Amino acid sequence: MNRIQRKPFTALSHDATPWGPTHHGKLAMMPPPAAADTSALSGEFLNWARWLDTLRESARGGEYAAVQALAKGKLRFILRRSSLLRDKAMLGQLHHPQLAEAQTLCQEFEQVIGELTGRVMPPADEWPLPVRLYTPEAMPGTAAKTSGHRGLHERRHVPARQNRLDSVSQSEAQQVYGCLRLVLRLLQQQVNLAESPAMQQANDLLARTVKLGHLDSEPGA
Repeated sequence: MNRIQRKPFTALSHDATPWGPTHHGKLAMMPPPAAADTSALSGEFLNWARWLDTLRESARGGEYAAVQALAKGKLRFILRRSSLLRDKAMLGQLHHPQLAEAQTLCQEFEQVIGELTGRVMPPADEWPLPVRLYTPEAMPGTAAKTSGHRGLHERRHVPARQNRLDSVSQSEAQQVYGCLRLVLRLLQQQVNLAESPAMQQANDLLARTVKLGHLDSEPGA
């Protein structure tokens, strides 16, 4: 049997800034490097948490550029985790925990693509999607009034060109889509998973996200 060759994780090479503390004590804009092996993942994920928390703090004021930077950081973390899940699936780990992880990643993927395309997405309470931590709080009594006027995919009032992914984000999003699509196809080969509600929901989420981010087109199109 031919040994499976893992594809190197190179999606984060667009930014030349090295990972590490800046002169001001904050983390640099480059995400943490991929761990050399899975035994070092806990340390890598801790670095991701610190990096995303730094971006979150910057986004608390609601400035559009800072909010977008946080969303792009979350997309990169989703890509990292999706690639790891793809590797597990290709090595034959095709069980309920992998399906649950795929479903969670599909939910986060839809959330972050919505943010990056200027839509108002429902607040998410679970890290690493701390939307509620940088979305301005509504005044008492106004939440019910405004909620009826905000659809799931309502667009923000930003220029039209900002409602499409930039070339880097679209490339990363397409890589996430490729990883998750492969994982779901492999999981569907398991009889006990193929017809489960979680599988249906994951596939529906992924299909919606493809339309949301125009991921069926070439980057920059």
